[in-house]
Amino acid sequence: MIWPTHRETNVPIFLSVLLLLFFIAFAPHAALAQDTEPFLSLGERRELHSDVLGEQREIIVGVPAGYEGGDETYPVVYLLDGPSHFHHTTGTARFLARNGRMPGVIVVAIANTDRTRDMSPPIQSDAGPPRPGTGGADNFLEFISGELMPFIDERYRTRPYAILIGHSLGGLFANHALVHRPDVFNAYVSISPSLWWDEQRLVVQADSAFDHAGDLVGDFYMTMGNEGGAMLGGALKFAGILEAKAPEDFRWEFKLMEEESHGSVPHRSTYYGLEKIFDGWNLHDPVGLYVAAGLEAVDRHFARASARFGYERTPSVGILGPIGGRALEDGNADDAEAVFSRLIEMDPNLAPAHNGLAEAHTLMGHQDLAIEHYQHALRIDPRNGRAREKLTEYGVDLSDYPESVDVPVSVLESYVGTYVVPDDPDEVLRFLLAEGELAVELEGRTYELYPTSPTRFKVTVVPVYVTFRSDEDGNVTGVAIDQAGETTEATRVK
Repeated sequence: MIWPTHRETNVPIFLSVLLLLFFIAFAPHAALAQDTEPFLSLGERRELHSDVLGEQREIIVGVPAGYEGGDETYPVVYLLDGPSHFHHTTGTARFLARNGRMPGVIVVAIANTDRTRDMSPPIQSDAGPPRPGTGGADNFLEFISGELMPFIDERYRTRPYAILIGHSLGGLFANHALVHRPDVFNAYVSISPSLWWDEQRLVVQADSAFDHAGDLVGDFYMTMGNEGGAMLGGALKFAGILEAKAPEDFRWEFKLMEEESHGSVPHRSTYYGLEKIFDGWNLHDPVGLYVAAGLEAVDRHFARASARFGYERTPSVGILGPIGGRALEDGNADDAEAVFSRLIEMDPNLAPAHNGLAEAHTLMGHQDLAIEHYQHALRIDPRNGRAREKLTEYGVDLSDYPESVDVPVSVLESYVGTYVVPDDPDEVLRFLLAEGELAVELEGRTYELYPTSPTRFKVTVVPVYVTFRSDEDGNVTGVAIDQAGETTEATRVK
């Protein structure tokens, strides 16, 4: 629900479509100015009994924005030392998702009962003093894979993509999981791992394991702060093994953050780690790729992303819109027709897509089809200046297409109130009447609306539509906000 503040104008020829869809595509970046979501998310505390560990375990689960109002499934981040890192991790993940750098994720923060026991591999070296109560990493990994993951999968809408994030001993555990159970997680963020443990025994084991890891796929991001000593030495050796032996389809990176201490390094590591893991999940310069290599290259990008992340990835409205606009600008009618047809399949009520398809048919000499789509665009948006202008040029009688829909003031008054997105209580919309016209206030900004039907309104400055919901008694209960092919539901609270 992020609305830029440009104005619609009837600029000549193809640029009208290009500009409208440009602002759809880049709408998420406007969130930086509007701050329409809470910076930190709150989670739900839950408990489960572990037969493997013989104890109750507490977790905190944070779901992404939009979770409660939809049916989408999400990757899962399993976070060690959970309570210590929950807020900065969920805040980072939400920030990156809002800006198109990664998908929304479910964060499962695992609270500690006996940290050293759970995260340390068994000691095999005779050097150093004995460490009683350690060496439980394999049991802890079995708890996560055999008990916690099924628990989460049964209760939340998960995708088959799991990320492990661990710091210090948690980083050691992440490296241990990669070396000994690479089947459990798809990606890892290992932050200042304690690879000094047991005379760097895990480094030796990794050297042997990667001799037989030819089919390993996944992502591994490891960092180190200014700790130095055996911690840095172990990390450098581990990175050297990956440099020499990691398979082609296993992506990894080691980043030394000398300006960070052992305590401060987790935050930046989490940000860069998640960004690196999901590099390729989205397409940040769709027009550039299209111009360089065509539509097929765009589809190949998302096919590769689907294979890598284990679930289908397809271009969004915000990706395809600018490509369609560029195709029109270049006079490439075939590509424009293909793109705008796909957009209409994704969202039949996207008026700019009908405008674009009409422009494509005009280039192809298909006047009847162009008229049909301009008419459709005008039915969706009565104030669609481009469609009205072109239909007039074609000599179409517009008497059946009034520029406005009359809605009684009493009906408009019934919509006035405050509406909240259920899983984002800080995202509040206030609908009000201003000089007899409906408007919505969002984060201190007021946007004018105009009706396309008695229950459906368009935001004047952008292709965003709001539809009011009522119960069987006619009481207004909520509103659906449609933008760029996605719908957000908000509930009326007063």
